[in-house]
Amino acid sequence: MRITGFINDNIKSIIVSAVIISLFSSCGFYVRLPGYEKYSYSDTLVIRIKDSKERMDSVGVFTSYKLFPGEYDNENLFIACSGFYPGYNRVYVDVYLKNGRVIKKDFDVFIVSDVVPDSIILKEKRIIIHDTSSFTQGLVWHNGLLYESTGLKGHSELKIIDPWDGKVLRRKKTDVNLFNEGISIIKDTLYQLTWKDSLLIVYDTLFNEQYRVFNPVEGWGMCSAGDSLCVSNGTDFIMGFNPLMKTFTDTLRVADQYGPVMYINELEWIENAIWANIYDKDLIYVINPVNGKVEAVVNAKELIDRNKYPFAGVMNGIAYDKKTKNVYLTGKNWPFIKVCTIDFGD
Repeated sequence: MRITGFINDNIKSIIVSAVIISLFSSCGFYVRLPGYEKYSYSDTLVIRIKDSKERMDSVGVFTSYKLFPGEYDNENLFIACSGFYPGYNRVYVDVYLKNGRVIKKDFDVFIVSDVVPDSIILKEKRIIIHDTSSFTQGLVWHNGLLYESTGLKGHSELKIIDPWDGKVLRRKKTDVNLFNEGISIIKDTLYQLTWKDSLLIVYDTLFNEQYRVFNPVEGWGMCSAGDSLCVSNGTDFIMGFNPLMKTFTDTLRVADQYGPVMYINELEWIENAIWANIYDKDLIYVINPVNGKVEAVVNAKELIDRNKYPFAGVMNGIAYDKKTKNVYLTGKNWPFIKVCTIDFGD
């Protein structure tokens, strides 16, 4: 029996491709890919294509989500990293030859942000008493009051809280079959996410339900940006939602100098940036809403003594009063809401 009888079509194809590439390399033609390493958004990939006998017709560089234009200069093809997603990207290179053959190559690049975040220091002003049974999922400031969404099926509620003494002025137990998540308010309309129920529920500010909208992903956190909403789903994605059209729109990918930022949770819009709780961390990331880069980090570890309050859950709740520039911060089952001012450090 011939040895080739044991070789399947895929292996044959690999062998043939290797022979073709070897022949072209020996005849003054080769494709050299970038070495594997981390690249930032400001970097440029260089793919070297030697074609001394002008056998190449064209070349295409693409990923599963995008075709990348390149600038070819002699033997170098330059690809801007700004168009890649943060994290791992599988990049494919197809070199089309004039004789009809195609040489296929692929490689991985890992993209990080080119911004080293600043640090922001919180200065505590005072404390508001907070119900420790509140499994806080969202917090927002509106017309001088705090609105809170609490979670857990069968225990989910919406509340209005006096920001001076913590007294609950109004509360509503919501659908017992749903798990409340983040909330936001635009022009006296309250928007509330649910966790795994594929719903965004719309109320007036007295908690009368108006309608429901299908949400294609898990609901985690939400904030308003003008007349639109920013929505997180626990990944590195922040989606846009258009309340007028009742549709989800573009998606922002969030990255810092290490790669994608995962577990983005509660959101708040503060001074033209998105502040985001990161699940299970006493940190807040300040995100550029245009490019998704983390511009600053707020260390909130000093807000709560976890030895003193062992049953306090993760930090989850950011509200902002534009007039006083006070930030209101709390977490799941925390005994207080901290009122803070912002100090932009080095």
